[in-house]
Amino acid sequence: MSTADQYVIDLAAPRREAQFPHGILVKFSEDAEFLFPAELPADALDPILSEDLDLVGLLGDLVQAQGRSAVDEIIELLFRRPRLPKLFLNVVKETYKVLLGEQQFADFIAVRPSVPDYVRLTIGLVRVYGVDLGKLFGSADSSETDGETSKPTSADTTSSTPEESGSAPETAASSESAD
Repeated sequence: MSTADQYVIDLAAPRREAQFPHGILVKFSEDAEFLFPAELPADALDPILSEDLDLVGLLGDLVQAQGRSAVDEIIELLFRRPRLPKLFLNVVKETYKVLLGEQQFADFIAVRPSVPDYVRLTIGLVRVYGVDLGKLFGSADSSETDGETSKPTSADTTSSTPEESGSAPETAASSESAD
């Protein structure tokens, strides 16, 4: 028996077949490029999921703000959580440090990325990594309902629905053409 036959699940195989097996090369400027890991390491989400940031609570507050504009609610949340903008920026930087490693992160900070740079880069990485933060923070019981299940409006069936797949329904004699 070969060693490959011993594994029930081989996580190395999908990683070798990743679209970017050597990493995701990002050109920041003519003089600066950075190599992000080919797959998103789980610990890169730790800063985003920190209790200090309380992103889940923040999203919960936004969801509960029904009927108000998103801008109004965000402004109110910022007043209730004045540390949030600085904390969020620190969390983003911590996440990039996990992704890039100490040396590349120091080089990245040295090129002085702007807020729009962070936004564009994060959006691009989210697309490449295929991460949907909405699914990460989705409620486990979001598909449950307290309402009654629907009932058919009629127990009768119609003759216009064909019995076999692909067969045509019968047509009335008046619509047949004369030869």
